[in-house]
Amino acid sequence: MAVLAQQQFTIRRLIDGKTLNFLLQSNQALTQIYTPDPATYTPNWATTNLKITPDLLVSGETGTQIARLKAAPTWKINGSTTLTTFGATAATTAPYALTINKNMDSVNQLVIECNAIYVQPVSLAEMPVSATMTFTKVANTGASIIAVCTAADGVIFKNSSITSLSAECDMWRGAEIDSTNVTYRWFIKTSGAYVELTSANAATYNVAGYTTRKITIPNSAVLNYATFKCTIKDTDTGSSTYNKEVTDTISFIDMSDPYDIRMDFPLGNGISTGASITAKIDVYQGATKMADTFFTGKTCRFFRNNASGVLDTTWGTSGYKTGRSITLTEADLLSTYQTVFGVELNG
Repeated sequence: MAVLAQQQFTIRRLIDGKTLNFLLQSNQALTQIYTPDPATYTPNWATTNLKITPDLLVSGETGTQIARLKAAPTWKINGSTTLTTFGATAATTAPYALTINKNMDSVNQLVIECNAIYVQPVSLAEMPVSATMTFTKVANTGASIIAVCTAADGVIFKNSSITSLSAECDMWRGAEIDSTNVTYRWFIKTSGAYVELTSANAATYNVAGYTTRKITIPNSAVLNYATFKCTIKDTDTGSSTYNKEVTDTISFIDMSDPYDIRMDFPLGNGISTGASITAKIDVYQGATKMADTFFTGKTCRFFRNNASGVLDTTWGTSGYKTGRSITLTEADLLSTYQTVFGVELNG
């Protein structure tokens, strides 16, 4: 089992610097398909407007902190602040979405840039934040096929608030989705290479639907960052693209706070002659204390450091004692003044 967290008894609490993650989320795919005859755009932003919403995640805080911006963000499209050129309007109140109602009829790409200033609520310190998102126009004559991946519910996991997200992939023929006589294969990128999701590794990744157009991805499958690839094969023997495969990729981000072990000493952390104390661990993720059920399937291992500051293998079993709490007596101490113990969480 992997080590999820570790703590020394002598460290009462770890206070990490805040990590800011400023990013953009879209209600549409990052690819717009253009079919020249007749001239159509899919998705059609004039009918279903493209909406890009900034999001600000701060470690240790629950939910979006976008309301803590000093003012409305400033937007640029292809380097220009003249948003009307691209049919765009920016909201002046949170969540400050940018709406675009014009298709990419005169450009092949839109690079959206959002800049803002975050104000820390306690110190009132100001920090500039920036994020970009790129949309690309792809021409499709109708005789060719392409694959397009989308994520209707977004691509960001944050602590335990989102347990799973989905990715969908469709084969487009011209301006229409072709879902007849096609097969789907999904892959996950691991150690720089794509691994196909199959029944053989289903228990490893726990991704469901890997032979269909839609997969369900649990948060356990995304450690920091994960890229998935979908390959669609045209199996229609009467099609001009028979046996041709098309692929697209989509990435998901885990912005969960790290686990923080905090020690609880109900009777204090000093042992008097002939007495004992109890040390118990609590685990926090950001500002949230994990429930007792969190420890199911996980192992807490206490250890003792020797005078050189390394693991004392003479203590417990090969240097470890397991359990969420431990009772320490005078016999567990190595010196007259203090002994350094530690604990790690595995799961």
